[in-house]
Amino acid sequence: MPYFIRHTPGARPVEATQWFPGQELPGVSAESAGHPGGGGLLPVPPHAYVHTRKGILTVFAGDWIITEPNGELHVCQHRLFEQNYAPVEVDTEPGPAAPSPIETGI
Repeated sequence: MPYFIRHTPGARPVEATQWFPGQELPGVSAESAGHPGGGGLLPVPPHAYVHTRKGILTVFAGDWIITEPNGELHVCQHRLFEQNYAPVEVDTEPGPAAPSPIETGI
């Protein structure tokens, strides 16, 4: 999953993926599980749902699913995501292990 960083001082990189209908992403579901939904006269565009600590949020095609380092999910509209986030390279390879106390003689 690609990493992005918010344009704010001290921001940490987050994982983010743009959602489109038919795509399966962890935490994104076609089941609302109690979300009130539309119910209007106009057709609703393809959508899915994400359960967050703020409640159940609707995800529309092109929205971004942001996964914080603690695993918390957020939904961000594409326009806002482009304005607030930039791609970043993150070293996901584990670094060299610290020497054990036995190896250092401590």
